[in-house]
Amino acid sequence: MNTPARLIALLLPASLLFAALPARAGQDAPQTPSAQTLKLGLGLVEHLGCLFCHGLGGRQGLDNPNAKERKRVPAWDDPEFAKRYPDPAKVRQTIREGRFPERDPAATSNPIPMPPWGNRLTDPEMDAIIAYIWSLRETPTASHPKGGRWKTAELATGTITQPLPPEDTEVTHEHGAPGTGGNALVEKGRGLVGYLGCLHCHGLGDSDSMPNPNARRDPVPRWDDAEFVKRYWVDDGVRYVIEKGRRPQKAPGATDEPVPMPPFGNMLDNQEMDAIIAYIWSLREQPMAPAGLPAHDH
Repeated sequence: MNTPARLIALLLPASLLFAALPARAGQDAPQTPSAQTLKLGLGLVEHLGCLFCHGLGGRQGLDNPNAKERKRVPAWDDPEFAKRYPDPAKVRQTIREGRFPERDPAATSNPIPMPPWGNRLTDPEMDAIIAYIWSLRETPTASHPKGGRWKTAELATGTITQPLPPEDTEVTHEHGAPGTGGNALVEKGRGLVGYLGCLHCHGLGDSDSMPNPNARRDPVPRWDDAEFVKRYWVDDGVRYVIEKGRRPQKAPGATDEPVPMPPFGNMLDNQEMDAIIAYIWSLREQPMAPAGLPAHDH
């Protein structure tokens, strides 16, 4: 059972029905959802890594300086976001199809894209996410401060797990991915990839990587996969992709965009980048299966 399915199983007992779900296309704004629906929505956006870009609880977006327009990923409770997305149908469409901002002509790398989630979420999961996003309009924060990388925000919804710790917080393996290490830099990298939501796409341990059927190379690569090692056999290659991001080539016949890799160059300092690369590199030291593929724990 995948993690979103486990979330539903945990948060939605069989006897529980949603008190109200977000409106479908053509309907009015959603009614007040149940507490369980909001809890599921928050759990999903945390698990999927949405809060790394949209901020704590969805209330503070990252700067997006390489975009031609709208130089910031929107906070979901921002009045400007409410103006651009006046009904749930438009929010649903963006979640399904993703969003690929146009690049600023002066930029040297791509802007942060929004991956398309349409084929990866069930209708109840999509409904719960939209219900959570919509609920933030009822309790907007007074301001959406700019500047700084991992600022905290006061949440009307209560304390939740933040996508990245404050800069003076030590990140350990307890927060992050499975793997080996012992080296302090590797341990820090393991914590960071967990906080950043990288594992939802890249998988690790007993978790497969995300399917990417619209890409020429499907699925998203696992870091311990022999093919990934062949393609990125030097540190500089891994660093370049983390810094600049990657927009995969579309598969022949695909009608939708493939899942992109966001650029993290403006979001990580050199030590954090070194730590992530050290962690990824440490996975190559693990035993490989005879066929040349990684030995997964299935």
